[in-house]
Amino acid sequence: MTPRTHRTRDKDSLMTFPSPQPVTSRAEANRRVALAIEQWKTSTAEQANSIADLIEREYPDQEPPDAFWDTASSSAFRDFFVWGHDHDFGCGRVRRGAMATRHLEITAEAMEHGLLATDLTGTRVLDVGCWSGGDVLVLAGLGGETTAIEEHPIAAKAARRLLELSGCSVEVIEDSLYSERVDWVHQFDYVYCSGVIYHVTDPLLFARILFAYLKPGGAILLESKAVFGEDSICGYSGTMEKGWNWYAPNEIVFGRWLVDAGFDASSVRVLRRANGRLLAWAKKHEACAMRETAGFSRPGSWLEGVV
Repeated sequence: MTPRTHRTRDKDSLMTFPSPQPVTSRAEANRRVALAIEQWKTSTAEQANSIADLIEREYPDQEPPDAFWDTASSSAFRDFFVWGHDHDFGCGRVRRGAMATRHLEITAEAMEHGLLATDLTGTRVLDVGCWSGGDVLVLAGLGGETTAIEEHPIAAKAARRLLELSGCSVEVIEDSLYSERVDWVHQFDYVYCSGVIYHVTDPLLFARILFAYLKPGGAILLESKAVFGEDSICGYSGTMEKGWNWYAPNEIVFGRWLVDAGFDASSVRVLRRANGRLLAWAKKHEACAMRETAGFSRPGSWLEGVV
């Protein structure tokens, strides 16, 4: 099958971003993700109920998860808390979240298309925007040496508590990714960032910081809300629309963000998912300076140079 490509409308541009092709069956990817998450479940109903009850008391939903996108999103993001992804404690005890099972669906789809390894053993992983920890459990369950960062203070604490009680020894840092951490430069083999980049006001700076944190040879996976078609290159909503959505890219914009952040253009892959959202993957072949620093929002920063 010939890969579908996304070509710019610029007549002088030759840049295309191929759509990744499946490397395994979706059934096999689902099986591997299910095995990764299974190990964090409790073995008895008593344990499952005890842990679930404790977390619900400590971190109650301030809005019903199934009504989150209709009602709660009219509030400022940090003004309330609702559980993120569905979590199965074992023995039939499940806590529902606003994101339902997206952590399982996205990781499985990424794995199906070769954007996420089936075994992360020996891989240092950075999970950006983990919410209540669903993604972390999958990545750690695949063997990744995972670190998570989450800027929402209650969500970060809730994720930390869930991981602790599940026996998953992953550090969850409560901070904004924009708080640069020079000690993270070239420390990670893989960056996983689902449902975050369209919620930030400076996606290019965001991508550049993540580029800096990757080792040469490392890779990034981003999942995002999107706009459709060549005539809609990038959408902007801001605070006047529910959901705190800033810039929603199409395939062209998503790929160009990654190229301008430093990733090798030939490595970029962009997949339009069945639900209209996007998965983008790219590889950092080597440390390099930004392609262009005019208008860069951190002038004089170490991020401009070879990092």
